[in-house]
Amino acid sequence: MPLENHLDLVRRGRTIAYHFGFTDYNDLATSITPITLLADTWTRITNDGAGAFTNLQYPPDDVLPLMNTDTGAITPYKLPLGSDLKIRPDFTITPNSNNASLKFRYSLGSGPGAYTLERSLGRLDEGAGIPYRQSLDMNYIYMGDANTRDNDIFLEVNLSTGGSLVNAGVAIEVDLR
Repeated sequence: MPLENHLDLVRRGRTIAYHFGFTDYNDLATSITPITLLADTWTRITNDGAGAFTNLQYPPDDVLPLMNTDTGAITPYKLPLGSDLKIRPDFTITPNSNNASLKFRYSLGSGPGAYTLERSLGRLDEGAGIPYRQSLDMNYIYMGDANTRDNDIFLEVNLSTGGSLVNAGVAIEVDLR
């Protein structure tokens, strides 16, 4: 519905549903105890949602929770098919060796329909023991089938050397169809 139609409904005193919005789940646990990364091993990013800047005030109607704060998985179960998510992870990697290669992926679906969306985040070549923040990339995932919508979406990293990860959080924008 065009914005002017929404405004007209508001003027006439009718309630309208929000069709877009966002949440921001900030992690506290990894700031105290970072996640240990083993060399060349996919590792899930946890998120307890207990960080100071967690913001659950602006989601679309009736879609919460969007994250399982026990596991850090995105939980799109309440989204209608055709909806989409824009996800902005915010984490810091500290490699144990220079020139470490960093990859990131989403693990989606389940069983024989399980799949990943993966990307290389490049080399961390300013030195070992230096924190490298990854925070400005938005990723797009759409709810094109029940396999995607009805299963957890896990955020995972793979570092070519050992290291550690501190998760600041993940912002999730939702557009309902």
